[in-house]
Amino acid sequence: MSFTLGSVNKIFNSETETFQKNFNLTHEGDPLFYKEFDASNVAKVLVGSNTIVIPNHFYTTGEEVVYHADGTAIGIDHTSPGVGAATTLPQNVFVIKVNENKIQLAATYALSKSGSAIGITTVGVGVTHSFSSTKKTTKAVLSIDNVIQAPLYTRTGAATTVVTVQNRQVNVWSVTDPPLKAYDIIKINDEYMRIQVVGYGGQPNNLLVDREWLGSVKSSHSAGTPVQLTFGDYNIVQDKIHFVDVPFGGTRQSVGVSSDAVDVGANRFATLTQFFQTGTKVKIRALDPPAPLVANNDYYIIQLATNSFRFAETKAKALTDDAITLTSTGIGTHTLLVADVVQGSSFQGRTFQRSDYRDNVIFDDLSQDFTGIGKTFTLKSGGANTIGITTDYGALLVNNIFQKPDVDYDFLSSPSPGITSVRFTGNANLDYVAETYSTIDVNQNRLPRRGIIASIGNSEGYGYQSPTHGIGTAVVSGFGTITVSMGYTGTGYTNGPSSYAVYVRGGNPTTGAAGTFTVREGHIESVIMNTPGVGYTWTNVPSLAFDEPIAYDDLRLVPHANSTGIGASVSVSVSVGQSISRFTLTNPGYGFTTGEKLVIAGIPTDRSAGSNFQPATWTVGDVQDDEFAGWVFGKLQILDDLSGEFDDKKKVFTLKEGGEPMGVESLEGSLIDLDQVLLIFIDDVLQKPGKAYTFNGGTQLKFTEPPKKGSSMQVLFYRGTDDDISTLTALEYIKRGDHLQIVNSPSNPTFLDQDTRVVREQIARDTLQTNVYKGQGITASPEPVRPVIWSKQQDDKFVDGVVVSKSRDLYQGRVFPTTRIIRSLASNHTDIYTDGGALAFKYTESPNATDFNIRIIDEEANTGFGTTTFSMPVKDLSNANISGDEGSIVGVGVSAQAVQFEFYIPDNSPIRENQYGNTTKTGISTGDYFIVSRSNVGAGVTALSHTRASTVGVATQFLDGVYQVAHIAPIGAGQTMRVHVNVETNHGLVFTGLTSGVGAYYGSYSWAKLTGGAIGTTFRCTTDNGLTGLSTAPIVQRTDKLLLDYT
Repeated sequence: MSFTLGSVNKIFNSETETFQKNFNLTHEGDPLFYKEFDASNVAKVLVGSNTIVIPNHFYTTGEEVVYHADGTAIGIDHTSPGVGAATTLPQNVFVIKVNENKIQLAATYALSKSGSAIGITTVGVGVTHSFSSTKKTTKAVLSIDNVIQAPLYTRTGAATTVVTVQNRQVNVWSVTDPPLKAYDIIKINDEYMRIQVVGYGGQPNNLLVDREWLGSVKSSHSAGTPVQLTFGDYNIVQDKIHFVDVPFGGTRQSVGVSSDAVDVGANRFATLTQFFQTGTKVKIRALDPPAPLVANNDYYIIQLATNSFRFAETKAKALTDDAITLTSTGIGTHTLLVADVVQGSSFQGRTFQRSDYRDNVIFDDLSQDFTGIGKTFTLKSGGANTIGITTDYGALLVNNIFQKPDVDYDFLSSPSPGITSVRFTGNANLDYVAETYSTIDVNQNRLPRRGIIASIGNSEGYGYQSPTHGIGTAVVSGFGTITVSMGYTGTGYTNGPSSYAVYVRGGNPTTGAAGTFTVREGHIESVIMNTPGVGYTWTNVPSLAFDEPIAYDDLRLVPHANSTGIGASVSVSVSVGQSISRFTLTNPGYGFTTGEKLVIAGIPTDRSAGSNFQPATWTVGDVQDDEFAGWVFGKLQILDDLSGEFDDKKKVFTLKEGGEPMGVESLEGSLIDLDQVLLIFIDDVLQKPGKAYTFNGGTQLKFTEPPKKGSSMQVLFYRGTDDDISTLTALEYIKRGDHLQIVNSPSNPTFLDQDTRVVREQIARDTLQTNVYKGQGITASPEPVRPVIWSKQQDDKFVDGVVVSKSRDLYQGRVFPTTRIIRSLASNHTDIYTDGGALAFKYTESPNATDFNIRIIDEEANTGFGTTTFSMPVKDLSNANISGDEGSIVGVGVSAQAVQFEFYIPDNSPIRENQYGNTTKTGISTGDYFIVSRSNVGAGVTALSHTRASTVGVATQFLDGVYQVAHIAPIGAGQTMRVHVNVETNHGLVFTGLTSGVGAYYGSYSWAKLTGGAIGTTFRCTTDNGLTGLSTAPIVQRTDKLLLDYT
């Protein structure tokens, strides 16, 4: 549901509240998270039914709330389940929702779900008892000026301790660990404070703070209490939201009016201003305003002429020139305040309900782990690992920019129990480059960064060479060739290009001369005339020019002492005084911390400086970290990206999932706001329902303005929890391009049959849009229930300028997963090895695909051609199951009697996904059979069994063929497995010099093992002719067809 703020500083408050940081949170006037009630009222506390009446409470069964009694608490039955011996309502209770206006309460979550309510025996004393939600900040998504705001969150380990707290002064153990600075938010016990000054009063560890910040309550704090560094943009306390910073409320102008400028007789006042026009709203601030005006009240301006005005009571009266009659000028100067309500901050907010809030969580800060290279980070909350959210997604922000699920990140379940990680996509989704990452310029990596240098200063140093080119003279030999005599060897030469050039100009030779020179310690060391030339004379000696030294550009900054940073570089200029005269930061690097000392590498020094040489030192000032914030408020379902349909004109789009229209409907009587269940991002900006778009359910999404062509988009559907949403699929449906005809009703034959229409779009499960119809048979009846004749589309046609095919999903072929055996089968075999298919065989039309039926068919072993019979060996088996995987070969090796393959499942393989098994390494074992395909090394080999007793297969092209595992061993972290297979000796294979590891590719492997009962029939396959022989092997087919939506 959406909620609104009581104000966003677009109006003035009382005279002492010029800037407002906290606002009431309401939905259609009702508080969202905090509910007060009169506990002494027997109409509110229903003792007989153990019920409390709270209109529009917004709570769900199982939700934990905090009860506060301003007086005597409500009396309860001490025998109620879970309350122990308590006789008054506990502070922490769980809601049992009776209806939208009534609740009961339980002692635990489980008791609330089972409907075991606490018995109420007496009403309370006091009229302001209350309930407050416990997970308020995890339920909301809100933005100011289109920037999503983050709830408060902490950084694990970023804490010091209290020494003393005296009023606004807080003395702490350390201000450097963690580093504290002005305007940081700290939390001591339950009180938030904002730091104003670090080192207050000349004491390094003394802080001057603002107390009771973000809605917290001032309290006492003892020595040794942790001081937690806190981040985020807002906190919610009771029914108010408290912002860290003041939302911008528009430009404020004040205009002074002297009492001498008030003309009572003409009923007007004069002042020099450009801010007033007829209808402008002002607030008057004055000790003695002109009568009958009242200080701090609002009035409206009537402009008579330039700098001449009157007052009106309302805007309507100002527009009709109905002015207030002034009876006095007042005393002193009167101040008129103007608020520009158009340019203030914009706001939108939504809170998301679901049936179980236990998995709502705010993540701890990750930014200190960011490097610009790392992709995967462990998610924690309150320092503890998180579980059960890998399919939920959530609101993850980097620098307050929403990260799109499945596009910018995904959640991963760790092999270690109880750990969830986030993996940022980085460069993995870039189609035009391989997934590579720079360790020098992390800005190329599209990953969160830390320690980016934002400001840096330097000392100039002394003793650096200023770049100047060399000077030399051409010497003509008696043979008309050129040698060089150096007069000045230059300065500032670095070992840049492979060689520097010497240019010989003039001299009118037969063949021109050219040379190069080498450098050492910044000077020209030797000149080599690679082409000495022919035909030069003493009377026409040519001139020489030497390459300039390379500019001191993009030079690395290296640690002067210990440093964690990498990749920073500068371009510098050296003055004639041998000092660094100016510099430009060309790469801010990453991983730096404030105060690090760096020196430059690559500038030649002047030996004449001797012991007076002073290195220029750079000191890191401010650094920039990518900020992280994240919280889970419920499950988000990713719908199709519709940006490919953006054309600067179209405003109405059909919601789709997997290419099929998807409709959203609420049950009759539901309070769900359907326009709020979609989170729509255009160019990473969250769109506001009702303003940027409208959605009233069904399949049609309508934007107020056409989205711009080329804009990005993501549509997320909020599902709450799995129990909150039911998904139904219609087997038979009317599609775009079909024909509909509304005909005469048998009960009312007075209507004419309408002409046939063409379906344009499916709006909802029971609503269609057709072409505009103006023909016969239209009725003004408010409920025109009439029969409809449906005709399926028979031909391809244009609808709205787009070709619509007559094909339908219902006409799709029945696809049965099929694979081929790679080992001959004896009748007593219970294992069938095939060339793959483990993933496809597991997914059927049935929800449970653990066991399935298969059929073995030998298409090549038919009999009866030319006779009256024809048969193929066929065997049906029931209750089979399958294991297997496939991937890349990222390394190969060889010994006298064996070949080693390194198996790796690629990062983008579907079998790594949770829904397809989350397989991160091959499950192949000793004795299993597999095939190698698409190999690019080797020249044929004979594979032997793991006991070397028989031939398994013969590879005829590279290494493509069938093998049996002799033994396996993990490599490194264990996701790459080295698989050893036996081969014949004297194989002639040589793999010297080949690299191995993720990124290398020498072919693909695949294997699958079907297990069930004994085969009962023999089937043979040819394995001695590489993959060619396997192409005629018997097939294994699952008898259940593939899911239509399986890809």
